[in-house]
Amino acid sequence: MVTQQAGSARSLRVGVDIGGTFTDLVIVDDDEGSVRLEKTPTTPGQLSQGILRGLDSAGISGDAIGHLAHGTTVGINTLLQRRGARTGLLTTKGFRDAYEIGRGARPDVYNLHFRKPQPLVPRERRLEVDERLAVDGQVVRPLDEASVRSAMEVLRRYEVDTVAVCLIHAYVNPAHERRVAEIVREGLPDAFVCTSHELVREWREYERTSTTCVNAYIMPRTGEYIDDLITGLEAQGYANTLFVNQSAGGVMSATTAKWKPVGTLMSGPSGGAAAAAHVAELMDLPGGIISFDMGGTSTDVAVIEGGTLPITADAKIDRIPVMVPMMAIESIGAGGGSIGKVDEVGALDVGPQSAGAEPGPACYGGGGELPTVTDADLLLGRLPKERFLPGQMSLDEDAARKALDQHVGEPLGLTPEESAAGIVELVNLKMAMAVRSLTVERGLDPRDFSLFAFGGAGPMHACAIAEELGIPKVIVPLAAGQFSALGILMSDIRHDFVRTAAERLREPTAEELSEEFGAVEGEARGTLEREGVAPGDMAFSRSVDLRYAGQEYTVNIPVPSGALDHDGLVQVFEAFHSRHQQVYSHSSPEEQPELVNLRVAAIGRLPSLKLQRLPIGSSEPGTASVVGSQSIVFDRSEDVVESPVYDRASMEAGNVVKGPCIIADMGSTTVVPPTATGELDEFGNLVIHVEEQASQTARSDQ
Repeated sequence: MVTQQAGSARSLRVGVDIGGTFTDLVIVDDDEGSVRLEKTPTTPGQLSQGILRGLDSAGISGDAIGHLAHGTTVGINTLLQRRGARTGLLTTKGFRDAYEIGRGARPDVYNLHFRKPQPLVPRERRLEVDERLAVDGQVVRPLDEASVRSAMEVLRRYEVDTVAVCLIHAYVNPAHERRVAEIVREGLPDAFVCTSHELVREWREYERTSTTCVNAYIMPRTGEYIDDLITGLEAQGYANTLFVNQSAGGVMSATTAKWKPVGTLMSGPSGGAAAAAHVAELMDLPGGIISFDMGGTSTDVAVIEGGTLPITADAKIDRIPVMVPMMAIESIGAGGGSIGKVDEVGALDVGPQSAGAEPGPACYGGGGELPTVTDADLLLGRLPKERFLPGQMSLDEDAARKALDQHVGEPLGLTPEESAAGIVELVNLKMAMAVRSLTVERGLDPRDFSLFAFGGAGPMHACAIAEELGIPKVIVPLAAGQFSALGILMSDIRHDFVRTAAERLREPTAEELSEEFGAVEGEARGTLEREGVAPGDMAFSRSVDLRYAGQEYTVNIPVPSGALDHDGLVQVFEAFHSRHQQVYSHSSPEEQPELVNLRVAAIGRLPSLKLQRLPIGSSEPGTASVVGSQSIVFDRSEDVVESPVYDRASMEAGNVVKGPCIIADMGSTTVVPPTATGELDEFGNLVIHVEEQASQTARSDQ
């Protein structure tokens, strides 16, 4: 069970997730076997202060912390808000405009108003250097260092903060890129410099250039944030390595994150998805799970099948290609802080604009005047006012009512309660559409999955999403409000490596493939050593990107570790044919696949965080767990249903609750509708069974 006792001066482990509205902390004391949960308002002006305040609130000094890992939104917010550095790009002569031209394919062929995203580096700051490599890395034209210095002087006049270096075929032979970077660092000592071969050793010039430019664009702001956080932690006595969560799961040192911030773009959401996969494996759930993380600003959804995290290497952030491994997570602007409004055609809309932490929802009393999803939930009785972050924040129902009436009710001729019900119904539909896009639209039946709901607002809306899509089971994990922070704390060190081998090893033998993997793992081992990982704590996961001759894109297939023989290679090819059939509904087993890329995930194991099984008690919750009652409105009928309120921390494994009811927790609130029943399992997870009647209704609507 989760205890609420702070640790004393001993080695503690801390996981932190900085959201748009709240900063969540999970503090584990291995000596006591206790877990402390903290939630403090995010401080947008200086994000590190939210972490430091959370530690202060827990009564913990830095010298008591042995391990601290956190997820950050600095990189992605800098990119989305276009508030990055003044960036220059140096590329091979003749390829200045490749970055802006991009690909000829349109993501939406029927959209007549489609416009490509504006490049992060405008044309006047994209300069050419005279050099050329062949596709195999051989030098066709030596690097003209005078052209580098000439281009550098132009960038100096533009007063650039960062310089991205991306030369043709540098993924095979990085010698020219290294020399260009040396010259730039000598001539522009105050500028940040990043090279493509340090970020991604993979072909596709446009995507590789885009990734390098994104990294350069967000590097100064991310580095400034990390330095500020380290300074604050050191002032509190923290003397160990600070870790930052990565987009593909796993953590890296803050030192690495400063020069490779592009790997942190999905830093926070990936922690929750990783934790969901871990807990689902412990629960031995049949079928897959849908990770559903609804916070204050956004909702992040991922589909996890067979316990395998959905990793992609060709993601787009705000339509900008980013060619680094990251979890395939669908994010939409729908959260507790999403603002409800009447649009220009007189229709109700919700989001993507958010009240954030400042000023926040109207009911928070922070100066917010616009109605949000949280205000609507409060007015409908879904939030127990007395048990919302007790001792930290009180909720103002009158302010919520005024905001809903003024900005939604009056323009539409609705009561505040009708306005609130409309906002909740609309945001639920938007989130259900996000889940549908990752399941139904990809040939998956959501009824075969369990909905894993967490985040501050996720458990409040999860059952409505499940009913809409016919999902029979909702899982609300232990520490749901801080679940992403818990997932970050569970993570090992991870670094991903890729090598394009299409021209060198198009049809490799088993020996050639083993030799190539050995070389990549040698580099990966060196990286882990620099992170302080002992040899016995290292592990490596291999995979290959394969395709049929003439195809453009690939299918990723795992490769067993160790020496690979002919039979093992045949099994890899057979797995490719099978996966190709599954994904594209056809395959050609008589053809030998072509090798495109080798991939290695290097893992540095950290002390594991184990969730303890709890003794199963009575099915009847104890009297101490019932802490009040609440009048709840579940739909637009405005019918009020009197419902008990349970304190989750006082409940025991085996307790069963029948809807309608509210289960209040530190950092989240679970709403169980009249058609559902919930039970706490042996790991402290709340398993909610949605009645067949609700599921059947949803099926008939699909």
